[in-house]
Amino acid sequence: KDKNIVMYCTGGIRCEKASAYLRYKGFPHVFHVEGGVIEYARKAREQCLPLKFIGKNFVFDERLGERITDDIIAQCHQCGKPCDNHTNCNNDGCHLLFIQCDECKNKYDGCCSDECKEEFHLPEEEQRARRAGRVN
Repeated sequence: KDKNIVMYCTGGIRCEKASAYLRYKGFPHVFHVEGGVIEYARKAREQCLPLKFIGKNFVFDERLGERITDDIIAQCHQCGKPCDNHTNCNNDGCHLLFIQCDECKNKYDGCCSDECKEEFHLPEEEQRARRAGRVN
């Protein structure tokens, strides 16, 4: 409990809560990056400092990511090409969050697999029945 603990997260809110909890549990040396990665990147750019965070920062809203640097450090889960675009599978019964390049997004209609693509193209009533476990 005597070591320094440094935390960072997307926008800082979860870190504020988590660091308060750790201090409550008896860890006195807990620190977090105020404003999270987003604020860190903004301030570093303002001050012309080199960024230590590279790539895209995942965010929990419809954007699904905020570009910090031009580096792409992930790859498409379907074809393996360099990519850092998060996608929620279009199949309502799945909604897997995964990395998908534009080519695979077109090929799979925004779905994570051939099975989900097939399900996605079924009539809405049949999709609902399958999700409820009533397959015809």
